[in-house]
Amino acid sequence: MGREIQKFMIKHPTMEDAQAITDLVSLCDIEDIGEPDITLSDVLDMWNSIQIDTDAWIALSETNEVIGYGFVEVTGANRMDTCVFVHPQFKNQGIGSLLLTKVEERAHVLAKGREGEQKLMNQISFTNHSARKLVEDRGYQFSRLYERMKIELEEKPSQYQLPEGMTLRPFQPDQDEETLFSIYDETFRDAWGYTKKDFATWISQKKGDGYDPSLWFIVWKDSKPAGFLMSRMQDDGLFIDLLGVKREYRKHGIGKALLLHTFGIAYQRNQKTILLYVDSDSLTNANRLYQQVGMKPHSQTAVYMKELID
Repeated sequence: MGREIQKFMIKHPTMEDAQAITDLVSLCDIEDIGEPDITLSDVLDMWNSIQIDTDAWIALSETNEVIGYGFVEVTGANRMDTCVFVHPQFKNQGIGSLLLTKVEERAHVLAKGREGEQKLMNQISFTNHSARKLVEDRGYQFSRLYERMKIELEEKPSQYQLPEGMTLRPFQPDQDEETLFSIYDETFRDAWGYTKKDFATWISQKKGDGYDPSLWFIVWKDSKPAGFLMSRMQDDGLFIDLLGVKREYRKHGIGKALLLHTFGIAYQRNQKTILLYVDSDSLTNANRLYQQVGMKPHSQTAVYMKELID
């Protein structure tokens, strides 16, 4: 049973609330998957992409404890994303429902004047049945399942030889930005949920908190880019943010080479935990590649979708 409370207050967060929000989401993660899946840098990184004084909310108890959190982010030309969290001891009090109402009202404002059909994506732990029922009752449709995959390195990873004429090089700041964006845009056009992004916004977000250019890599075929990997070091391990290979260069071991190279860098830096998220229904069977290099499914996130109709 949740704790009985008389009332709660909804307001926009300030930077001073970042740690309390991290602690709240960690509690939700522990209930859902058995361990935290968020760090303070994750929250601050997310806040590089949104205006917290208009696009994020917290619920406060009568004793000023952060017991709820939600946000909405424009993630593409036709897409917005949201997550809502409620303290495990304060469930079934209407907090999640009110936060979701705030999210949806703001999403409709953000959608005004944007071309094309606008969609709101809501990400929920697969095991959080009450949250899934809440969004289903509000008209969201189940769309996708994402797997969190993980490996704990026990020894130095082997390297994988690229085909002749291909080289793997670290990203060069102030030189490779547009190349990286163009290859991202081309390789992720096949991915579910893809929407066109603006280069300047995309690169500034990727260079947010945790940015380390020595953890970004590009594979070149002679002078043409063929594949890329972007990762960052977090408190809980090295997180692989994006991995893509151009269609004409797939099935040449480029993805495997990028992964094993990144594993090697992590091992050198004494970071044994590697994490990533993958679409369970990836068109390129990415989860099979991750399993080949020793990664194992750890938890699942359900994505629900709702069209924003005026």
